[in-house]
Amino acid sequence: MNPRFKEIVKLFQRLPGVGPRQAARFVLALLDKPEQDLTELGSAIANLKKEISFCPQCFNISDNGLCAVCHDHNRDKAKLLVVEKVTDLDSIEKTGLYKGLYHVLGGSINPLDGILPQNLRVKELQQRLGDLTDKEKRVELIIATNPNTNGETTALYLKDLFTPHALVTVTRLGRGLSSGSHLEYADETTLKNALEYRK
Repeated sequence: MNPRFKEIVKLFQRLPGVGPRQAARFVLALLDKPEQDLTELGSAIANLKKEISFCPQCFNISDNGLCAVCHDHNRDKAKLLVVEKVTDLDSIEKTGLYKGLYHVLGGSINPLDGILPQNLRVKELQQRLGDLTDKEKRVELIIATNPNTNGETTALYLKDLFTPHALVTVTRLGRGLSSGSHLEYADETTLKNALEYRK
C-alpha cells in the first residue's frame, strides 16, 4: 500500500474514537472529493485554533471571548451545571430547558489513563463558585457527568469537594430506568440510581 496513504491514515487515527478502518475510509472519501473541497477543509483545519477558542469562564467554545451563554445576562447565576465535554453542554442546551450557567471540566477522572482531578478544570470550578457565592448568594451546583464509572467517580469527587461549602447545594441529574425498559434486564447501578433518585 502507498506509504503516504498509510501516513495519512495514522494521522486520522489520532482523533478520538477513530480506528484504522474508519481512518482509511476517511482518506478514501477525501480522495473522491474535488481539489477545492480539500483546500477548503485544509484551510479550515489550519486556522482552527485562530478562529475558535474556549470561553475563559466556562470553557465552552467561543469566538475569542466569552461564549454566548456566559455573555447572556438573563441566565440564572444561582445555577451552575458541570459537564465533562462541550458536546454534553450542547446536548443540554438544545433541550431549551436549562437557563443557568455551565462549567466544562474537560473530561472525567480516569486514573488508568492518568487523568486525575488536577488534569481537569476543578480549580477553575472552585474559583468560579467562589466568585458566584462572593456576595453571600446561594448556588446550586448541578453535576451532570456521564453515567459510567469515570463519570460516577468524578461526580463523587465533586460532591465530596463542594458539599461542605455552606452556600453551595450539590445536586445531580436524575438517573434510573428509561421508558419501555424491564426491571429484570436492568443492571445494579441503574436500579440503585432509580431507587435513589425516585420521585
